[in-house]
Amino acid sequence: MNHLAYYQFQAEARGVRSLDDVRRCAFEKAHLYDQLVQRWLPADARLPIAELACGHGSFLHWLKAKNFSKVSGVDSSAEQVALAKQVGAGVAQDDVNRWLARQPKNHFAALVAIDLVEHLPKDDFMELLQLAHAALAPSGSLILRLPNGDSPFVGMNLFNDITHVWTYTPNCLNSLAEMHGFARTEFADEGADAIRDHRWLKVPLAKFSAGVLRGLIKAATREKITHLSPNLWARLVK
Repeated sequence: MNHLAYYQFQAEARGVRSLDDVRRCAFEKAHLYDQLVQRWLPADARLPIAELACGHGSFLHWLKAKNFSKVSGVDSSAEQVALAKQVGAGVAQDDVNRWLARQPKNHFAALVAIDLVEHLPKDDFMELLQLAHAALAPSGSLILRLPNGDSPFVGMNLFNDITHVWTYTPNCLNSLAEMHGFARTEFADEGADAIRDHRWLKVPLAKFSAGVLRGLIKAATREKITHLSPNLWARLVK
């Protein structure tokens, strides 16, 4: 089975076949985006934002629901692009890096790549960082979600897809961001922020449990792990 066939199989298996399905996916993820992503987006909803490897467009739908008016995306899959276009955003079918290379310099307030980095060979990711830095406006943000290379549970995400090739730790992302001209990086552990229901109980319990686990790991290995979640969010600021 080649990678393209696997992508098509995954898309079909997820049951996203219509605009209603896209809206459902957006609703299911809205709480997480509210908690983690919105604070990293520009306060001015008129500024341009693009999603790299936008898939069926559920994140674009969330952006539109938050009243961002200049929303665009790019994806290599014709089937996914057809779904994403129904959201009302400008979506192109293209390779992400090829698309980025054609964008105006210093243009975007934010570029968002959710679950893209792990699919890219290292050289392609380095190129993406270079092209994204050029396309971002001053103080613009490249926002990434990827398997957390620091987490002892990273295998839950890194190895659950045959098209995943690599991932990174916060320390490595810091170095790569600096190397490509970004001014600073920020990281967020998906952990407690992903909890939507009964937060009054589950969030304190999750934070307490994570603190205990960090302490046990440090006692056993002398390693200090800040972010435990299998998923890591990163913001690289130009």
